[in-house]
Amino acid sequence: MDNKMFGRLLREARQRSLMTMEGLAEASGVSGRAISDMERGQSLPRPSTLSELMDALGLDDDERRRLARAAARRTARTVVPRQLPPDLMVFRGRTADLAEIDRLTDPATAPGGHTGITAIAGMAGIGKTTLAVHWAHHAAERFPDGQLYVDCRGFDATENPLDPGEALGGFLRALGVPSADIPSCTEQRSALFRDRTASRQLIVVLDNVRDSAQARPLLPGSAGSLAVITSRNQLSGLAAVEGASVLHLDVWTPDEACTALAARIGEPRCRAEPEAAAELVELCGLLPLAVAVVGAQLGAAPRLPLRLAVAELRATRPRLDGLTTDDRRVDVRAAFSCSYRTLDDATARFFRHLVLHPGPTVSTEAAAALAAVEMREARRHLRELTAAGLISRDADGRHVLHDLVRAYGSELAELAGQADDADE
Repeated sequence: MDNKMFGRLLREARQRSLMTMEGLAEASGVSGRAISDMERGQSLPRPSTLSELMDALGLDDDERRRLARAAARRTARTVVPRQLPPDLMVFRGRTADLAEIDRLTDPATAPGGHTGITAIAGMAGIGKTTLAVHWAHHAAERFPDGQLYVDCRGFDATENPLDPGEALGGFLRALGVPSADIPSCTEQRSALFRDRTASRQLIVVLDNVRDSAQARPLLPGSAGSLAVITSRNQLSGLAAVEGASVLHLDVWTPDEACTALAARIGEPRCRAEPEAAAELVELCGLLPLAVAVVGAQLGAAPRLPLRLAVAELRATRPRLDGLTTDDRRVDVRAAFSCSYRTLDDATARFFRHLVLHPGPTVSTEAAAALAAVEMREARRHLRELTAAGLISRDADGRHVLHDLVRAYGSELAELAGQADDADE
C-alpha cells in the first residue's frame, strides 16, 4: 500500500488549485478530516470519493490518471531489492577494516535520527569496492528491506560520471515505483526516494563516487538505513555536512597480500616458494589490484615458477607494462589514469614534478621547490592530489607516493619531456 504517494499527489493537486483543505471539503462534499487523513498517508479514498475530489480540483486527464493509479495500490506488495554484486570468493584479509566498519555502523554508536553514512576512501586499485560489497553481504541480515547498489562511474575510463537523477530512477524502480510516477527532475526524485525509504531498513551502496555532490541526492531517508560509499575522493563535504564516517583504506600488509595471492594461485604454489611469493607482492606495492593482475597471469601459467615471475616483473620496463590486462577495468595504469584525468592542467604539471622526488615521502616545502611554485600554490595542488587519491599523508604530515603511482607519474613526466623537446 502506498498511501503516502497518494497523499503527496493529492496535496500537490490541491495546492496547485489554490484551495485550502476546508475549501476542497466544501467543493467536493468529502469531510475535511477524511481529506487530512488522505494527505497524511493514513488512508486511501473509495472510487466514488476519488471521483468527487478530482472533479472538485478540476484536474486534467493526466493528473486524474496519476491520482487513480496511486489510489489503486491497495494490494501492491512490498518490493525487497537485492542489487549487491556477488561477493568475491577469493576475498582475504582486511580484518581490521571490517571490524572498523562494524564499529562505525553499530546502531548503538551511530548518531540517532540520522541515516548512517560510511565512506571508504583510498587510491585506485586499493580494494574499496571489494571491501564494501563483502561487508554489505556480511551485514545484509541487519537490513531486511533489501540492498540497493549503483556504480556512480566517478572515475570511469570510458564513460562520464553517472547523473544522480539517473541513479535515482533506477533506485525508485527497484523499490516498486512505476516509471510513470517517477518525477523528471533530480530534486523531486531525491525527495521521493527519501519518502519511499523513510520507514525502511536498507543498505545503499554508492560505488565509485566522484564527489560529495554526486552522492548527496542518493542518500536514503531513514535512520534505520545505511549508505556505504566508495570513492578515491576524501568526501570531506559529506563528513562535514552529513556527518559521514570516513575509513581511509591503505594497501595490504605483506601477510594479507601473500594470503590473497595464495587464494588465487593455490597455497601449495606459494608454500613451495615463499620468498618469491613475498617478493612478488612487494613488487606489486601490496596493492590489491596489482596482486590480482599478477595472480591472474600466474593462474594462466600454472607451471611457471614464481622465481621466474619475479625476474620477469623486475626486468619489465616500464614497470606498469607487467601489470596490464586486456580489460581496462582491471589494468593498473588505466586505474591511475582515471584519477590523473580529473586534475586541472596546473595540478597535473605539479604531479609530474612531484614524482621526481627520490624518497617515498616529500614535504610541502620540497614539493614546492621541485615544481618551482609558491607554497600557497603547492598546498592547493597537494590537496587536490590527495582528494584524487594519487597521494596520501603519513603520521608526520608528509606526503606519500605509492611506488606504482610514482612509476605511472614518471611515465607521464618522460612523455611530457619528450613533447617539450619536440616543440623546441
